[in-house]
Amino acid sequence: MLFELLLICLGFGILARAQNNPGFISIDCGALNGHLDENLTIYYTTDVGFVESGQNMQISPKYFNQISSMQRLLNLRSFPNGTRNCYTLQPKQGKNNRYLIRASFLYGDYDNKFQGPTFDLYIDANYWVTINPSSYMYEEVIYYPSRDYIQVCLVNLGLGTPYISVLELRVLDNSTYVASGALGKWYRDNIGSPMAYR
Repeated sequence: MLFELLLICLGFGILARAQNNPGFISIDCGALNGHLDENLTIYYTTDVGFVESGQNMQISPKYFNQISSMQRLLNLRSFPNGTRNCYTLQPKQGKNNRYLIRASFLYGDYDNKFQGPTFDLYIDANYWVTINPSSYMYEEVIYYPSRDYIQVCLVNLGLGTPYISVLELRVLDNSTYVASGALGKWYRDNIGSPMAYR
């Protein structure tokens, strides 16, 4: 009885921590199930409902030990078909708010080709960045959308199959980074926390 009660309390604790992230959209691309990242206390959902194309894949097992604390990097979604494949994010706060959007990539030799692709990333109709990761990488942008939804698109350049591992959105205070459109990241560091945001 005590053990069952402990499990129920633990479950509610995990659920409460997962829901304690207002303004967050955290997607583990290609994952079959959502999961809580205990280190970050962030719940990562699957990409079901955010994208209508692509294939769920998993990185090569030889990379599992390198990312054991980051379950969100085990899976990815690849896009072998079509030139442009998009995720649609609909933050509750809607348009005319500032958002930090982060896209993460870990090739992990998922296709046994031993060479990662090169492809473009767009935010809505705007070019964001060219992706050519040889290992783990991420890109961030601060974006001020004029619509209630945001599209993050992977564009095939004919240089390999585009893929994505994680897609995240965080709402920002509108008094920060006062600008319209998009602001790309040049450099960012965490100097105030014992655990840096990964």
